[in-house]
Amino acid sequence: MMTVQTAGGIFQLRRSRRRTLAISVLPDGTVEVVAPVGAAIEKIREKVEKRVGWITRQRCAFAALNAQRPARRYCTGATHRYLGRQYQLNVTITEDQNVKLRGAYLCVVSRTGSDKSVAALLAGWMRERAKEQFSRRLGRWRKWCVEHGLPAPQVQLLSMPKRWGSAHKDGRVSLNPELIRAPSVCIDYVIAHEMCHMKHPRHDKPFFNELEKLCPKWRAIKLRLESLDL
Repeated sequence: MMTVQTAGGIFQLRRSRRRTLAISVLPDGTVEVVAPVGAAIEKIREKVEKRVGWITRQRCAFAALNAQRPARRYCTGATHRYLGRQYQLNVTITEDQNVKLRGAYLCVVSRTGSDKSVAALLAGWMRERAKEQFSRRLGRWRKWCVEHGLPAPQVQLLSMPKRWGSAHKDGRVSLNPELIRAPSVCIDYVIAHEMCHMKHPRHDKPFFNELEKLCPKWRAIKLRLESLDL
């Protein structure tokens, strides 16, 4: 990955074996460009500069969305998402420490009740639920992998500030634990996306044909995931 300067700003450039150039604007405003190995830097700059208007609109949309997202709170009455639903925190202070889901409440028992303590306990609970949920959902793909001569998928939790997931040739599927806050349909879309990458590493036509077959409503689900206040 290298940083490239253009008249419209900077972007992160990554080379791959793909035949065409792809431009992505990430939620933090970073512009990521994936270009063919042999593409000249000046040609890449030229193509990126032609898309400056689109890049600006995407950045503005993400900036507006991020401005609407208040910082997470970790006190009684604060709300947090789990599998797409909003749950209210109920914090109590005792010598024990645990988190339990009870009806519409996430009940957090902490020794101090401090934001730091509650945040750590909740993060640990979310991570455990993420491993359980992701492993179970990935298990549904074992038969598909066998049919396509692919290794059995194995979940790996990996915090990724700019991605929901990534796939590896050895069968490892890295998923962002924050994804556990999203609705089940969004989790299944991300997994389907990564499973397609097990068969088609690049975002090329065969990849999207496969994704269309496995998840026909993927475009709408992707937009829903990107617009969620997680």
